[in-house]
Amino acid sequence: MSRSPFILDRRHFLSALGLTAGSLMLPSLPGRAAFAQGGPKRLLYYITPHGTVPGRWNMRQSGRDNEEYDYALGGLAEGEFSDILRPLHRHRDNLLVVDGLARMVTYAEEYRVADLGYSGDINRHHIAQAQLLTNTWAYQGASTARGGALSIDQEIGNAVGQAGRWNSRVYGFNHQHAYNYVGANQPAPREESPQSAFKDILGLAPEPSDPSEPTRADLVQAARASVLDMASAEFAAVLPKLSSVDREKLERHRALVRDLETGVNLTAPVGCDPSFSAQGHVIDQFSRIATMAFACDLTRVATIVTQDIPGGEFGVSPGIDMHQDIAHSSDENGGSSTAIEGMVNYNRVYAEHFAYLLDQLDSVQEDGGTLLDNTAVVWLAELGTGTHEISRVPTVIAGGGGGYFRTGRYVHYPQTPLAAAWGDQFEVGPAHERVHVSLMHAMGMTERRSFGLEQVDVGGRSFSLRDPLPRLT
Repeated sequence: MSRSPFILDRRHFLSALGLTAGSLMLPSLPGRAAFAQGGPKRLLYYITPHGTVPGRWNMRQSGRDNEEYDYALGGLAEGEFSDILRPLHRHRDNLLVVDGLARMVTYAEEYRVADLGYSGDINRHHIAQAQLLTNTWAYQGASTARGGALSIDQEIGNAVGQAGRWNSRVYGFNHQHAYNYVGANQPAPREESPQSAFKDILGLAPEPSDPSEPTRADLVQAARASVLDMASAEFAAVLPKLSSVDREKLERHRALVRDLETGVNLTAPVGCDPSFSAQGHVIDQFSRIATMAFACDLTRVATIVTQDIPGGEFGVSPGIDMHQDIAHSSDENGGSSTAIEGMVNYNRVYAEHFAYLLDQLDSVQEDGGTLLDNTAVVWLAELGTGTHEISRVPTVIAGGGGGYFRTGRYVHYPQTPLAAAWGDQFEVGPAHERVHVSLMHAMGMTERRSFGLEQVDVGGRSFSLRDPLPRLT
């Protein structure tokens, strides 16, 4: 069947423009509890490859390595931020910098293959990617490990999703393998092109032969008649379910739709601007699309998997291999100084893009604050270091998550000894997997005490993966 070049899913467009009955705050309408005062809560994962340089990332207080503590970031000057996190200084009041967590499921997977006789791929890139968002044993295929279950973004998206918006979206690239899964060995759909991501989130289906991009006016013109018809039908269906107070409120909203039918321009609320620009870095383009998707309430859960940026973007000469020449040689104890500085610059560039993402979210005003205030933006890396360590993995949570997180702080967890696979000795803190439990609680899933595995055993010790992390709220 032939379709118009700019077909917009009607329910998505209604929700984006605030014209559905469900877009009103109607307390007596079932299913609207997810809308908190100040706007709905959102969750955005931002994932970077290869780990970091811990000594140039962390901002620990001297002499307190064996203590659990936190301190305020608000009083720090820009120069007091670490080399890698310095681009985030302007957002310091909206940050939780979390130091000292360990990837315990990945340690456990290695241990059972190396020491307990299980078979499988234990390349740390592969299993760390498979487990970062799934918190469970990897799916061990014929030659490589992949995600072994539904990932946390899909779990939360399924819980908070409803008719009229996407449960979750995934944008960006694979770092060898996928991070987001809809089931064991089933990667979630992912948009690698920002332009495709824009069309996907709005439900557009342009004709392949038409190279032009839809303008805001095109979107409005193409959707107008069907949008108003759908709004009228939805209002009629909802009215009988409402209290008298909410019925009066919806009648006033219905009058707005009648005005639109008689010629008033169809306009979007402040913050919702369904437009696309190919300007700037691909990571920044995805950041703008995610911001638009959240502002228009087209989804409440998204993931940006960043591009593995080329050497020219962080000052490395052509021909240098990021993986082998930089990451693998960046050990702070005996590594190449050139590789260490390259790894610091590499991560600082990602911090600059993360800061841009926070800028975008913070620019959208919502009742009582900004979109950033109502979003938990979580910067994760597949590994702790370029040399494949998985203790003290870098973790930053930005935004208040709708008031759940107590931001503006640096949180440090102490370390204890671990006898891991092959008899290797490490110092580890609490399980990184518990970050996802904290995020489920932030998104309203407070009945949940775990996600994925609840406990793992490594080297004769048991590690709990249950319950939200302390000190984050």
